[in-house]
This record gives sequence, C-alpha cells and structure tokens, in this order.
Amino acid sequence: MYKKVLLPCDGSDHAALACRQAIDLALAGNMEIVLLNCYGELPATIGGTARDEIIALAEAESAIILTPCARLCEESGVRHKILIRCGGPGRTITQVAQAEGCDLIVMGSRGLSDFSGMVMGSVSHRVLRHSTVPVLIVR
Repeated sequence: MYKKVLLPCDGSDHAALACRQAIDLALAGNMEIVLLNCYGELPATIGGTARDEIIALAEAESAIILTPCARLCEESGVRHKILIRCGGPGRTITQVAQAEGCDLIVMGSRGLSDFSGMVMGSVSHRVLRHSTVPVLIVR
C-alpha cells in the first residue's frame, strides 16, 4: 500500500518510538524510509561567514541526531535515505513529503520542546493540518 515513508527525527523519545514503528512498517511492506531532520530558520540578518558557520554546525548536529535511526534502518535491512533541511519543522515536513513522493508520514506525538508540546506537539499538530498524505502519530 505505502511505498515511501517520511520519518522526521528530532532526537526525542517520541521520535525514537516513531522510528521503530516506521521500521516495522517498512519491513512488513518493503518500503523506503526518508529520514528527515530540519533545523530552524536562520534570521535574514545573519549573513556571510557567520551564516555559513551556523549552517555547518546545524547540519553536523542534524547528522548526529539522525545517526541512531539510520543505524537501526541499516541493521534491519530497510532502504533509507537521509535529508537535512533548514526551515520551520511543520512546514518543512509537509513540503519534503510532497517533494519526495512520500505516501505516509510517521512521527512522534511530541518533540523536544516542553511548552509547545504539552498536549500534542505543535509540529505534529501542524503536520496533521497541512499534510496531503496520511500521518501516523506515535506516542
């Protein structure tokens, strides 16, 4: 039924649970997983070398965050690819799902932010509202 799953990862416990769920689905249905980490938007006032350095640091941190999920995919024999994007997470997740041709998004119910994730994370809520593909929220 599904061929490509988008798995946004932020390093939270809920994202780790979503990773395990996505791997189980991928194994059952011979699906590819697209691992995504997006770091926040940078102010336009930051430019030049400073901007380049901040982007390099953010991308390095994103790679570290994605490593455990990528390792689990490799150990499980699940096809996967890694994407790192700059932008607001909710908007970026829905854009990447569409651009990559993903037909399912699997994500944790809450991320790393404490206040905005009290009931349901603001990112997962935004993705639910704006996604054009089914979204599986894991808790």
